[in-house]
Amino acid sequence: MNSPIAASRSLARSQPGILFFALMLGHMSQGLTFTAYIAALPQLAHALGANGELIAQMSIAIAALGTMTGALASGWVLEKAGTRTTMLVFLVVYGIAGTGGYVLRDPVTLLGSRFLVGFACACMVTACVWGIAAEYTGDRRARALGASAALGSFTSLASTLLGGYLTEHAGWPNAFLQYPVFAVYGLVMVSMGLRQAKPELTTANQVQQPFFARMLPFYALASLISTVMFMGSTQFAFLLEEDGITNAGTRSLIMSGITIVSTLTSFGYGPIQQRLGALGAFVLSLACISAGLTSIGAGIDPSYAVLGAGFMGLYVGIVMPYIHHVVTERTDEFARSRALGVLNAFNFLGAFLNPLIFAPLAKQFGLRNVFLGTAVVMLVLCIGTAVNLLRNRGSAAQEAEALSH
Repeated sequence: MNSPIAASRSLARSQPGILFFALMLGHMSQGLTFTAYIAALPQLAHALGANGELIAQMSIAIAALGTMTGALASGWVLEKAGTRTTMLVFLVVYGIAGTGGYVLRDPVTLLGSRFLVGFACACMVTACVWGIAAEYTGDRRARALGASAALGSFTSLASTLLGGYLTEHAGWPNAFLQYPVFAVYGLVMVSMGLRQAKPELTTANQVQQPFFARMLPFYALASLISTVMFMGSTQFAFLLEEDGITNAGTRSLIMSGITIVSTLTSFGYGPIQQRLGALGAFVLSLACISAGLTSIGAGIDPSYAVLGAGFMGLYVGIVMPYIHHVVTERTDEFARSRALGVLNAFNFLGAFLNPLIFAPLAKQFGLRNVFLGTAVVMLVLCIGTAVNLLRNRGSAAQEAEALSH
């Protein structure tokens, strides 16, 4: 779907390259939100005193709650405030609230600051993905969405490593300084590169097309995708420990393979979908996650865990830009901002549901069997999607042949 804004006037305030980096800020902020200080969680828990461990863990959960809330509100915010204002305001909120962990020790105010970080992050993600869809069309849009997902994954990895370094060498509160530094960088990029634009109806008699009921099956699929994706960050470490990999450093090295591979793969999403089509790319991602979960669940030796992490990275690297690509293509210019916000809310709903679904299953059937069982479910989904894809292509070929005669 072509964008009226892109067709008439670019979002670029100056150089297109600066605009590109400004539009990457959304997923980069999302990556930073949940990883900047995870290496310092034990030290944060100790500093918070009684119930410190629970509060430290809740600081991550509250940020996710803020992200879900912000995602639902972000479409309305973008419609009222526009791209430039939304980004500038929430970058300031993100930087100030993110610094909370550096100075705040009262649980209520600390958790409140984490909620604001998540809320601001969600609004920036919606603004940036909407901006990508407005600025780019076709294969350029797919490549830009792939780059956005890749830089989000890279930011997660880099901020985790930097947070650990700062915790070890400069004191754990300094890990929170990544938020204001990122905000300053973002303010420079947005100030220089992004002009003001709002989702608007293109004609006076045009009405906003309803999207929620039509997109609900896909939103449910996105939640399933996210639920399975978070197995790499919630259940994987426990299964590695069951397999005898008790060294935390070794486990983190294996698990980081998911992020490294997903980053590289997302950069290639544009060429992948150009060759296979969006649905074909999705089929490939489902095959990868089924193979990855099977390899991890087999647990024959550590090399299988490494291989499984690689396959999971391929899945994440394809499926994250895919779901945003589909929503941008299936919604009109005006409805797109709200549709993207709802998509992000369903994504984090999947993350929230992950432990609620898999923890009881692991207790009942064993964690290894949960991985293998989920691999079967994803393989069935892969086969069903592939059959549907082949059927659609066959019908299209028959119609083309009929028209030629």
